[in-house]
Amino acid sequence: MDLNNITLLDVIDRDTLQALQDAFAEATGMAALATDDTGSVTQLSSPTDFCMNLTRKSRVGCERCNKCDLQGGAEASRTGRPSVYYCHGGLVDFAAPIIVNGQHIGSLIGGQVLTEKPDEAKFRQIARDIGVDPDEYVAAVKKVKIVPKKQIDAAANLLYQMANALSDVGYQRALAQQQSNRGERIVSNIDADFSGINEQMEKAVESMQALSESFASIKTSAASSAKAVESTDSIIKTIENASTQLTLIGFNASIEAKRAGAAGAGFNVIAQEVRTLADKNTKQAGEIETTLNGIKKAMKDINSQIKAVYSHIEKNQEVIESLKEKLGDVSKMVSEI
Repeated sequence: MDLNNITLLDVIDRDTLQALQDAFAEATGMAALATDDTGSVTQLSSPTDFCMNLTRKSRVGCERCNKCDLQGGAEASRTGRPSVYYCHGGLVDFAAPIIVNGQHIGSLIGGQVLTEKPDEAKFRQIARDIGVDPDEYVAAVKKVKIVPKKQIDAAANLLYQMANALSDVGYQRALAQQQSNRGERIVSNIDADFSGINEQMEKAVESMQALSESFASIKTSAASSAKAVESTDSIIKTIENASTQLTLIGFNASIEAKRAGAAGAGFNVIAQEVRTLADKNTKQAGEIETTLNGIKKAMKDINSQIKAVYSHIEKNQEVIESLKEKLGDVSKMVSEI
């Protein structure tokens, strides 16, 4: 509710206004009405036949009555006190402003009385002006209650106190409604934020699960690779054993070639090549072993790092799941609020 753009019925409902003015009319014996800047918002309480059945039944008379009500309320608002005045029909009325946050939003109108016997000629002229039978008008005005000025002032002050009370209640109600609306907007924004966070958390959980599955696959592959590298140890040993056997065969062949003399010269060349080949195999086997040992060490390091990362992922996934659950609880409480 905008306090700068408020109406009378925004701050107090029509039935309550009607009940208040009915009680005032019964207590004072005078008519009462509530108006806003467009005209009456309630039904007249304890109206006189003069006003209800004659003056207001005339189109011209009704227009003038509404204008008088608005002018009386505007005057009361301008002066900040009850306004006592004669209406266009010659009766005494009074008005008290209802002001909320410095804004005049309506008035309480009372009266429809006289302070002395009516001047028949004056009322006959009013009847002709508004198109009402003068005899009926004079007969009706003679039934209007004559009230001392002091009693009218007292009734006007009572109506003014009622208007002030309505102003205070209306302001507090409008302020409470404004704060409530602001609170609803804040809660709505928080709820929307929580919904967004919850969606992001769900995506994060899905991403963490996918990442966990990927690392699990990598972990399995790394373990298989480590086993495969370790299995090459036997191959290297086989190559080394073969190189040793070739070396021995080469030495034996050289010895036999020397025994054979000139006839074994060619055989000695072959023996020398066998020894050379054995040396190369031994050297290459050593290099391969060094390389494979480096690979094994790297695979072990990778496997250890994967295990550590996998452990962190699992922990983070648990934290995210817990946070998601707590956010869900908070979002539920916000919705309940």
